[in-house]
Amino acid sequence: MSSIKLENISKYVCKNVNLKIFDKELLVLLGPNGAGKSTLLNVIAGLIDYEGSVFFDNKPVDKLPANKRRIGYLFQELNLFPHFDVAANIAYGLRVQKQSQDEIRARVEELLQIMKIKHLSSRYPKELSGGEKQRVALARAGIG
Repeated sequence: MSSIKLENISKYVCKNVNLKIFDKELLVLLGPNGAGKSTLLNVIAGLIDYEGSVFFDNKPVDKLPANKRRIGYLFQELNLFPHFDVAANIAYGLRVQKQSQDEIRARVEELLQIMKIKHLSSRYPKELSGGEKQRVALARAGIG
């Protein structure tokens, strides 16, 4: 890949983002949960609709589907169950192990606190940022 240019990209929290990544340049996107880091990567990969323009080597790729953009991508979904909220995703392993409801509730509460995601407990994966999904997946892994 050579250069990537974003012009006036708008989607969700990203508003009129302009960015140029030069050939062989290493770029790190840093920011808090929900800041739009994953959204920008999804825009570049062509995985979501957006306003604005994306260029590879100064050629527009807005009309190119994701499979024609030649981008390698590792998804952040982390196998969260889309039909379960955060608490249910975390509790899943304990339910499979047939733990008592009291034990499940206590352990889920503990992990929500440890991972600092208690405020997300009733949200569904589609409502979470990439970093929030990672913390839910880590909490679920902490059950075992």
